[in-house]
Amino acid sequence: MMGLNYEDIVRRIKEEKGLSDEEIKLRVKEKLNKLSGLISHEGAAHIVANELGLDLLESIKKTGLKINRLMSGMHGVGVLGKVLRSYGVREWTKEDKKGQVGSFLIADDTGMLRVVLWDTHHIKEMENGLKEGAVVRVKNGYVKDNNGFRELHLGNQAQLIVNPAGETVEVNGFSKEINDFRKKKISELVGNEFNIGVVGTIVQVFEPKFFDACPECGKKMIENNCNEHGKVASKVSPVLNFFLDDGTGNIRTVVFRDLVNELLGVNEEEIIKIKSDINKFEEYKNRLLGKQLLIVGKVNKNEMFSRIELVANKIEEVDPKKLAEDMVGEIAL
Repeated sequence: MMGLNYEDIVRRIKEEKGLSDEEIKLRVKEKLNKLSGLISHEGAAHIVANELGLDLLESIKKTGLKINRLMSGMHGVGVLGKVLRSYGVREWTKEDKKGQVGSFLIADDTGMLRVVLWDTHHIKEMENGLKEGAVVRVKNGYVKDNNGFRELHLGNQAQLIVNPAGETVEVNGFSKEINDFRKKKISELVGNEFNIGVVGTIVQVFEPKFFDACPECGKKMIENNCNEHGKVASKVSPVLNFFLDDGTGNIRTVVFRDLVNELLGVNEEEIIKIKSDINKFEEYKNRLLGKQLLIVGKVNKNEMFSRIELVANKIEEVDPKKLAEDMVGEIAL
């Protein structure tokens, strides 16, 4: 309920009502006994909170949730986190209007999350010194899913507080750098895993697919209409699939939008040329084959084809010499 489990509710009751663990557990036990097992511990804790006059929804809006409690579709929620990386600000166009969108990555002790800024005041604050390592408190945002990754979006009703007084954030298990991912071999991947790094060689490349995307949110559009942002001038967005092999197995890897441009070393004009004449892709395909890459992203289970797939959110070309040295080091261990 509301992204809170039993422990979360108990913690909020303790913090805002001053009751001890024993007092809260006794009240919860009384509710469970009274309702003869018809509700869960979590449900009983909700009832106790309501009887004490604690509005959990308002509590969430005020203090936020842990990152791992945020779910796609939530509105009016916030979070406290430490900035791991700033992705900067880019321009967008909507009919005859222009604007900017900014984004950065934060973490707490439960996970990582991309924060997307649309409001001009938030953009200005980001440009004026939102640095890596800063603590940010976000209020009244909404959570969206973007190709399997959660994002917290901030409109003009949201609040962005940089380095709030007295607030600190532990990022247990997460480095100040996005490079702090879990490195795995392909044979070890099982699906539904986040922030996984795989090093391998491209052994097969498929022709890219293209779709009309909203320049603001990147989602697929139909007849220049975005479900989120209405009628806007679309841009060509590529999707590239290839097989990555690391010697222990191979995995189909999916790359979207700007990462495709980065991987191919092209700009948007050249992508449009490839779309209009797919034969032009052959030379890029030949360049990709045999390329050794580090792919960081999410491992999904494709139920339709009963296989796992790697969805990339970061790509780096690997130095073959360094890769060989690392392999020798692993063997020595």
